Amino acid sequence: MQFLLPHRFKKIGAVIAPLGFLIWLCMQLGYVTRLLIFMVGENAAEQDSAAISIATITIAIISFFSFLGGVYFVTFSKEKVEDEMVARTRLDSFQLAALVQLISMIVGFLSMIIIKEPDEGGWLLFFIGTILLFWIFFIGRFNYILHIRIRE
Repeated sequence: MQFLLPHRFKKIGAVIAPLGFLIWLCMQLGYVTRLLIFMVGENAAEQDSAAISIATITIAIISFFSFLGGVYFVTFSKEKVEDEMVARTRLDSFQLAALVQLISMIVGFLSMIIIKEPDEGGWLLFFIGTILLFWIFFIGRFNYILHIRIRE
């Protein structure tokens, strides 16, 4: 592939992706908002709730896009030795990840239709989950296969 990043981006992505996901998850669980209220004090937080809301949304956006950027860095970085075996493993991993994503979408749609019609948040969570499943499955399989083949 001609558009792969240098290998050093893989290490950067391996740090940024989990950190961004962890901060985003903490924000979703309300820990970031509680921390901001604790830092400014409860009395000031009641008076300046708009600023805390803007800060929380900003942290959520930065952490989510940090996670996505980290995943991109890990996925599209060259290996130390970039040869035909690595290229073939990358292609096979993409194809298998796409198949797993397609199967999970079909099963998810059928289960949501059979069980009940979800609200807007349920659909959003479903689609985000299937997109993340693709990338997490690809990264996991690609690195696992490379690790196994290098050990041989």
